[in-house]
Amino acid sequence: MSAAHSSRAHSCRALLLGRVAYGESDLVVTLLTEPLGRVSALARGARRSSKRFAGALEPMHTLRVSLDERPRADLAVLREAALDRPRSKLVADLESLQAAGKALSWLRRATPPRTPEPEAWDAALRFLDLLDRDPGRQQERLVTFGMQLLEAFGWGLDLGRCVRCGKVCPPEQTALVNPERGGLVCRSCGGGPLRLESGLRHALLLAAQGHEDTIPGADLPRALELVERALSAHMGFD
Repeated sequence: MSAAHSSRAHSCRALLLGRVAYGESDLVVTLLTEPLGRVSALARGARRSSKRFAGALEPMHTLRVSLDERPRADLAVLREAALDRPRSKLVADLESLQAAGKALSWLRRATPPRTPEPEAWDAALRFLDLLDRDPGRQQERLVTFGMQLLEAFGWGLDLGRCVRCGKVCPPEQTALVNPERGGLVCRSCGGGPLRLESGLRHALLLAAQGHEDTIPGADLPRALELVERALSAHMGFD
């Protein structure tokens, strides 16, 4: 069977996670696709004016792409791309762009190649749609997305009991958390570098379950540090 006949064609939704120039007129793009997970693909002629891509290879929007997967090839071939769900309000707001850019960076580094991640996909679309519908509370929504991403990949933080000895922390009590060790660490087991009051701990638990807009504004810096350190522990983020 020829290579052409053994390739597999896909038409699916995707998010653009990154792109780099290749040769004189091509791009290598990194896509998070709904059915395939993270895929790298060669977009021939994408740096020239092309009806096949029509200016669609931009981040933040949901795309509809046509891909050919080739056996034993590292790169798929991107045949066509078009806007499926543009997000014009998001791209017009600087703070929303910055928050969305960080979220896409998390996805690019956390998702394994060619492995569907439906929970991460759904969380990403919800996050981007929220920023587009109602620009504002960007950092709060970014923390919520980060907590959901940790859950989606099986890296959820245990904020209810010590990850070393299993001792339960009462809901009304302040806790010490070590994100690199996976959650709460009681004082007897050495404690952790981040101090979470009961209200913030509860808000983060709600965020991990998918509840939006639960993080108090004054607590956002600590909450974002917690999320980024937890992700870094698994994926070596900068």
